[in-house]
Amino acid sequence: MSQKLYNQLLAGHQGLATGTMRDVILPAILGKETDEMLYWIGKDLARVYPVATPTDLVYLTNQLGFGRLALRKKSNTTQLWRLSGVIVKERIQRDEEETSFGLECGFLAQEIEFQLGTVAEAKIFDRHRDYVDILVQNDPQNAADNERSEMVTFIHLDRPNEEDAPKKATRHSILKRKKKDKN
Repeated sequence: MSQKLYNQLLAGHQGLATGTMRDVILPAILGKETDEMLYWIGKDLARVYPVATPTDLVYLTNQLGFGRLALRKKSNTTQLWRLSGVIVKERIQRDEEETSFGLECGFLAQEIEFQLGTVAEAKIFDRHRDYVDILVQNDPQNAADNERSEMVTFIHLDRPNEEDAPKKATRHSILKRKKKDKN
């Protein structure tokens, strides 16, 4: 198993150092409590990098190397987020049911708590071969009353200029290019 794990981590998008820390060292230290402890570590991480909007949350999650985050459904008391991407797929395929997403759940719960000002909790709602759905539940009746929530200062993310970012090809631009290539 060691050679196989080494090869997978070395060739993976997560990288050998990050993959070893996340999926080997932390579980070795935390043992059976890995998922629960990672949840609280995720909440602490969100306290270091609090963001003000769901858009910023999506961007920051990607910057942290957790994967691609997308809001799937939203109501007054729940939000369903999908975490996907190459890193997530590789982690799930490597360890199947043993892969912990406690860090991501805790991180999302705390970020949503900051944004809404109400207590929030998160858990894996559904696990697939290449993504996980995370359910964040909040209680609008129960304000987040801890000092950290009241005194949060949201960070401003460093993003490339919109002008510098590659433009997504639209259907119209693709058809126009095909027509031009024919002539």
